[in-house]
Amino acid sequence: MAGSVRTKREKTADESDFADLMRHHRAAWRVERIGWTIMGLLLVATLLGAFGDGPLSHARSGSAQGLSVEYDRLLRSSAPSLYRFEASPSLARDGVIRLRFDGSLIENMELESIVPEPDQQEAGAGFTEFAFRVAPGDTPARFDFRFRPATFGRRAGDVSIAGAHAVPINQFVYP
Repeated sequence: MAGSVRTKREKTADESDFADLMRHHRAAWRVERIGWTIMGLLLVATLLGAFGDGPLSHARSGSAQGLSVEYDRLLRSSAPSLYRFEASPSLARDGVIRLRFDGSLIENMELESIVPEPDQQEAGAGFTEFAFRVAPGDTPARFDFRFRPATFGRRAGDVSIAGAHAVPINQFVYP
């Protein structure tokens, strides 16, 4: 018998089409898994507060001298927000605590209310200062500044008492 012996099996047209189809499916499944992973990570980030209210969003900053502030690290433009300050009564001079905001924090916000009302407000080159009369004692003084961010982007600045005891505030405002 004289015939040709095939050592390699030739692929039929159906087998070739099936191999191409499987290659396409494997690529589609890979893209789908990547998509599900990204969606899962976005969901976890959202629940933790990466896009607004949540544990990642809340921050507290303070100085060893007795001034601290609670604020939201991540905000939405035009959404209400709050700076909550706590100051040791030992920081008062002649019964007055003067909170000085860097201009970079004040210029891009719309102040809605300050509780308690400041006795005096003064603006200078690159700062705005609010003066509050405080009663003598051991209880820390509390001041709430309710505001809405007027623009979006990164905001950073310091708040201090009489130019000293500065606490940093770093925020990002989403559109």
